[in-house]
Amino acid sequence: LRAWRLDSVPPGLTHDEAGHGHDAIAILHGARPIYEMVGYGREPLYDYWVAGLMVLVGPTAHTLRFSSVPLGLITLLVTFAWTRVAFDNTTALVATAFQAVSFWSLATARQALRSGLLPVLFTAAVYFYWRCVWDGGCRAPFRYATPLLIGAAMYTYVPARVLWFLFPVFLIYLAFFHRADFRRVWLPTLLIVLAGLSLAAPLFIYLWTHPGAEQRLRMLDAPLRALRAGDASVILGQAGDVLAGFFIPGRGDDFLAYTIPGRPIFDPLTGVLFLIGVGLCLGSLRKPARAFALLWLIIGISPSLVTGVSASITRSIGALPVVFLFPALAVTEGLRWAALHWGRWATRVIWLGCIGLIIATGAISARDYFLTWGESPQVRAAYQHTLVAIAHYLDGQPESGVVALSTVYPYAPHDPYVFEMSLRRGDLASRWFDGRRALLIPSVPNARLVAPSSAALAPYFAALPGLRLRECVTLRSDDLDPFFTVYDWEPEVTLDALWKRMQNGPSEPTLPVDFGGALRLVGYDLLTPVVASGDTVELVTFWQAISPDALRPSNLADVREELVFFTHALDPMGKVVAQEDRLDAPAWNWRAGDTIVQLHRLLLPPETPPGSLMLEVGVYRRVDLTRLPIVSEGVFVDNRVLLRSVEVMTR
Repeated sequence: LRAWRLDSVPPGLTHDEAGHGHDAIAILHGARPIYEMVGYGREPLYDYWVAGLMVLVGPTAHTLRFSSVPLGLITLLVTFAWTRVAFDNTTALVATAFQAVSFWSLATARQALRSGLLPVLFTAAVYFYWRCVWDGGCRAPFRYATPLLIGAAMYTYVPARVLWFLFPVFLIYLAFFHRADFRRVWLPTLLIVLAGLSLAAPLFIYLWTHPGAEQRLRMLDAPLRALRAGDASVILGQAGDVLAGFFIPGRGDDFLAYTIPGRPIFDPLTGVLFLIGVGLCLGSLRKPARAFALLWLIIGISPSLVTGVSASITRSIGALPVVFLFPALAVTEGLRWAALHWGRWATRVIWLGCIGLIIATGAISARDYFLTWGESPQVRAAYQHTLVAIAHYLDGQPESGVVALSTVYPYAPHDPYVFEMSLRRGDLASRWFDGRRALLIPSVPNARLVAPSSAALAPYFAALPGLRLRECVTLRSDDLDPFFTVYDWEPEVTLDALWKRMQNGPSEPTLPVDFGGALRLVGYDLLTPVVASGDTVELVTFWQAISPDALRPSNLADVREELVFFTHALDPMGKVVAQEDRLDAPAWNWRAGDTIVQLHRLLLPPETPPGSLMLEVGVYRRVDLTRLPIVSEGVFVDNRVLLRSVEVMTR
């Protein structure tokens, strides 16, 4: 199940997965990150794992997709190993079987995400802890495995930062219920935890010295901020939703990219067995293994209890190996009870029922994953299937050279990384923009332009000369993005036509205008010189990249460093009446001589009085709002350009 149809389900790559592939290839080329900035910041160990596989198999999307398959299988093995040591063979076998056929485990083992590495490392750490500290029966070299694995887990995924609490919390439990065991294991347990955390010190030092690195945590800490303000209702509501998502159809994780929205973790029967297993553990808290399992479950799902149900199966990944222990405990206790009261025939009936449930669960999981989820048009869109199809199309074409791609997400760590991982050839130079609002014109005589239906060229651009339709490639009729259009392009012809529009426009101000010696405003085309109050002002600006290296973000993965064009409509007092700040052909991809054409739309308020509004444009960096200076003969002049005015009429 974990390897079947791996080339087609999932049907492409998500942005997060492609980011892992990009960073793994960077490691192959000599990068040695301690923290990655792709995907709003993340730990790097999974990227090193993928890079190692790429050394053996090749730096391809297939290697990236396969990378989690062995992790999923090893997770099953270490789950069996720990459960066998802490409980018994039967419980270990049933727990591993339930996990193996679950949708959660199946999906995780086919996702190219760092989260899949966490359960392997942490469950192995638990196993060696149980063998070496609790039982005291392992050889000397293995005694160092637990701190090494705890430390390694810290470099995989954020939930690892709470999972290590399992060990000191278990010590607190022992101090209350098993004083002798507490005195025996408290010191080695603390030493193991401290050693593991010390191995993660370089990561935490990096994060401490780079406070803006972890963007994702700032995006998810609203419940904690509410709690600090004295409002516990947000976290309680989130926790209730997550717990309901274990059992109630329609209440499960709603993050489409990695599950069927609303699908609960358990089917009704397995959910009942889970609750029975939890009840058995609560009723026998004096048994250390059962108490340990309960603590693991609570701590493992705690990140989702805080952040909510969306993406909860990913953020609760640390609990995956122990969740299916509880229905297994219900089965094994049922077997013992039946053997005691009814004899061997009853245990055979329970075994047959358990095997039937496992087979049925596996069949339902396979159906839901490969058909319901894997063939969904929404999932195909989430996995950028159209962009992957464009890459495969270009692989089959004889031409090399420049390919301009219009996409919804042209920033470097988004669609370009998916394309980079999907394209097999290395002789194409790409340019990226969103053709609904921008056009990037390369300074080459011939190129190709590809635009999917989701980012079709705006009429202003589509009507330009120089573009000749080659073909329209149709995908599936039910796709959200069902086709893409390929043009043969003569960029110089297109640029000449735009230059004539600029020449036919007003002559003020004196153009071009030089921004910092790196970018020039070479012209503009005011499409709506007269508008009514409440209508939209449409303006097209033309820019030329002179020294793009000076404008390119230092970290391509951080979109906050990108440039933004601002456009303001000013009243006679200089007050901003309407504005639009955007750049749909991001600077990370510019080359010297490229022309960037940006379509601006400024919606005027309905109460705008009649009269003249002056237009101004300029450029700034999103990260600090610093405007690029206008320079003339090496002297600062201003940081904005005043264009012609727009006449506002009453309706």
